[in-house]
Amino acid sequence: MAKSPTPAKPESVPSAYQPFLDGDPRMRSPTGLPDLPDLDGMMFSRSGGPALDIELGAEGGAAAEQHPADPKTLNRHLINCTAYTRDVEGKVNFFSSLFKAEAKGKQVGVVQEAKAFFVKRENGVDIEWGVAVRLQVDASEFSAETHVSIPNIAAEAQLGMSQAQMEISVRGFSGFLGDLLPAPDTVNLTSYAAYMEAFQKIQKHVFSEDNADYLMPVVLGKHQPPDQVIS
Repeated sequence: MAKSPTPAKPESVPSAYQPFLDGDPRMRSPTGLPDLPDLDGMMFSRSGGPALDIELGAEGGAAAEQHPADPKTLNRHLINCTAYTRDVEGKVNFFSSLFKAEAKGKQVGVVQEAKAFFVKRENGVDIEWGVAVRLQVDASEFSAETHVSIPNIAAEAQLGMSQAQMEISVRGFSGFLGDLLPAPDTVNLTSYAAYMEAFQKIQKHVFSEDNADYLMPVVLGKHQPPDQVIS
């Protein structure tokens, strides 16, 4: 009897979308002010929104007037997950699907976003501007024989197999969140469930019609040109 073929090992899938993370070395500040990073020639305002007149479509400097976004401008809506690895030198690689082979011996993380956005081409690169509710988890290492995901990272952290941290952030929204934000907690499956519940409530609040005037788009990430996506 012929042997059954050995199942092929799953391969990680590189991601063309690269979210900008907190403390991302790609966000530079030539002025030395951390709240005014220069990103591929674009300037953020001190208030955290872009120096961009959404209504007129005109770019401005750091002193440009801020305008709430016309909800019709944010014509794309997406919920997605992007996994990443970070090596000892801080280099980050992003994946749509990430497995142990690529994650071994590296810091790993997952960014889950619910977002409304538009894409603007800057210097030949597609940049996402929009509003996003983001759940992010980072771990010092990953060892499970499966894909890198938030619940899998939480499970390893609960077993003491890695050090991890988890956060919810809201970008491009200037309204109040009140008690919608969850209390800080250690990363485990229980806190993951609590953060997911909070994520859903915040998402509903931020993108409600009543809060349209509080939408102030910021840069969320960029799309890597196809010939530059790692294989």
